Amino acid sequence: MPKTNYILFALLFSVGLIGQEKEFKTLVGEVINDSIDVSGIHVINGSSGGKSITDKNGFFKVGVRKNDSIYFTSIQIKTQMIIIEETVFKSDSIRVYLEPIVNQLDSVTVSPNNLSGDLLADMKQIKEKEVFNFDDAGIPGFKGERKEKIVYKNSSSVLVSVILLPLMPLDVDAVYKQLSGYYKTLRSARKLESRSGTAVDIIQFYGVDFFIDSYDLNINSVYEFVLGSMENYDVEAYFRNSNHNLVLTSFKNFYESINN
Repeated sequence: MPKTNYILFALLFSVGLIGQEKEFKTLVGEVINDSIDVSGIHVINGSSGGKSITDKNGFFKVGVRKNDSIYFTSIQIKTQMIIIEETVFKSDSIRVYLEPIVNQLDSVTVSPNNLSGDLLADMKQIKEKEVFNFDDAGIPGFKGERKEKIVYKNSSSVLVSVILLPLMPLDVDAVYKQLSGYYKTLRSARKLESRSGTAVDIIQFYGVDFFIDSYDLNINSVYEFVLGSMENYDVEAYFRNSNHNLVLTSFKNFYESINN
């Protein structure tokens, strides 16, 4: 290919990617309905493959471009679709009314199921016991998997603990883990785990189809591409701050670096 044509092709390719960066944004919205639970509604970008889910108040965020098709779906609502037209794209936020699915039964038959009518006696016949937890009591509680606490941040903190030994107890096991390098390995593993989780969030936000179409990837290479971009550029910080121009510029730079 002549040098002039090559330069022209590179310029057109760059302009195309820049155009993508300018038109991508975070769509913030709320689903509303007075008769159903608005949490857990799936919000799917049918054009890019991006997806999100509403929180307990019905709010959501999803990545969109102009003319994308956004679907709202759940077992309790009728699937609804909106097009991201110019006015919607320029809006700071949107509200979407959901129509519930109403299932009507022609008749209901109540079976006694060997009930005697004596409430206490019938309760004793129930073999399955339901676990009572903090959700039943209406109080907050930790639901995730508890991780091992890293007691000492560095060797200097171990030295301080030794100096203050008469005033405060010394965690011998934690001292050993810090000096042996166990905590260092644990920190690295947790950093990698956090980065992996962010990579999944990014793929869900922009959509698998977006990466396949924009960067000529197959579906099995998308995760490695995003993770590689995060290792070479500050993609995670850009994404968390909704700086999509910087995120997509990083993707473009990484794509060019691995193809040159």
